[in-house]
Amino acid sequence: MGEIPVLEEDGVRLTQTAPILLRLAERSGRFLGTDEDERFEILRWLFWDNHKLTSYMATYRYNRTFTPSPDPQVLGFLRNRLTDFLGIVEQHLKGRPFVVSDGPTVADISMVGYLFFPTEETGYNFTESHPAVQAWLGRVAALPGWKPPYELLAGKRLRRYPKT
Repeated sequence: MGEIPVLEEDGVRLTQTAPILLRLAERSGRFLGTDEDERFEILRWLFWDNHKLTSYMATYRYNRTFTPSPDPQVLGFLRNRLTDFLGIVEQHLKGRPFVVSDGPTVADISMVGYLFFPTEETGYNFTESHPAVQAWLGRVAALPGWKPPYELLAGKRLRRYPKT
């Protein structure tokens, strides 16, 4: 499919974040939810995330940070959509520790992927703009084995174009 991430398992290459996360969760027996209702909610949030939150954050972050002269109208459109989606997550997380249940699931793992990048890249200071999202990110970061993106990503970094 010409994309990343890719999980290679016994010579078979699997793509797309949600199916990979589900496969790994099935193999490990973790992060899958506890019953049929939670598993449905996990799928619902995975599809929502891949279509809305992560796709817009990835596109916005890339254009904002890694292109020398992004189109302000495009950035404005992306930012408005992203702010709407972050607002949905903010409201959903008020009074709950994780997206689907009291414990983390693959929905949480999927949704935080681009939210842990630095403020100078994302353009969001979640402590100020989305405190429930920031608290959730703190709970995810406290999970055993968690590492921030730049500790996991190997290779040379893309050139950043500072924004004022």
